[in-house]
Amino acid sequence: MIKYVLVTGANKGIGKAICQKLVNEYPEVHVLLASRSKERGEAAVKDIASDRVSLVEMDVASDDSVKAAASQVKTTIGSVPLYGIVNNAGVGWNHKLVDVVNINFFGTKRVCEAFGPLIIRPGGRIVNIASASGPMFVNGDCHQMPALKRTFAEPLGGSIENLVDIAHRETSIENAYGFSKALVNAYTALLAKESPDLIVNSCTPGYIKTDLAPSGTSTVEHGAKTPVKLLMDPAFNDIPTGRYYGSDGVRSPLDRYRGPGDPPFEGP
Repeated sequence: MIKYVLVTGANKGIGKAICQKLVNEYPEVHVLLASRSKERGEAAVKDIASDRVSLVEMDVASDDSVKAAASQVKTTIGSVPLYGIVNNAGVGWNHKLVDVVNINFFGTKRVCEAFGPLIIRPGGRIVNIASASGPMFVNGDCHQMPALKRTFAEPLGGSIENLVDIAHRETSIENAYGFSKALVNAYTALLAKESPDLIVNSCTPGYIKTDLAPSGTSTVEHGAKTPVKLLMDPAFNDIPTGRYYGSDGVRSPLDRYRGPGDPPFEGP
């Protein structure tokens, strides 16, 4: 059976590499390549050069754009459910706090809410691209904010509504990127709790050389490995969901950095 997979922010970088890896290694997958720019999206589809890739024009920063894209996808896939979503779209350090949070956190939330009804249940998958900057933010920047640290380190004690309140309320955070990714990790845990019939996880792709991180030390192909593993590996059918994984595909904590090759996190 065909597996439709939506990948956001997929016209370049890690998102495009995820699309390419899915097409190359999983003949049952049809990729829905989401791009804010129609022109750049069309160029990416042409470059991947497969009849199993379709363009979806979508700006994750816009409610209307995400809803319109979901309607388009529903028409495209017809009666076939969506197999999975990779929330890859994001921006980095050179943007204002409100924009970083709107795209990285609220964009992920918008896509999950708009496309969630289209995902196959049970067993559909959601992969949220986070960053090691999330746990590093919790461990470092939250030192003087114990309540915020507790929210991010132990998210299941709160709610998605509480995360939304925090995202709107904390307007003086200096590390906007780390803050947004800590929000993504906490949201992942809570979404998994609310959706026990889905397999929802987050991960860092690694320190990847992209427009977002020009000094990155790994390739976009390396960055695609763990997201695709979380999306496609059948082993995750039998593993508790709502977890955060390192770039080596190993479970990692939410409140401190775990490097590739370090022992897996085994806490609650």
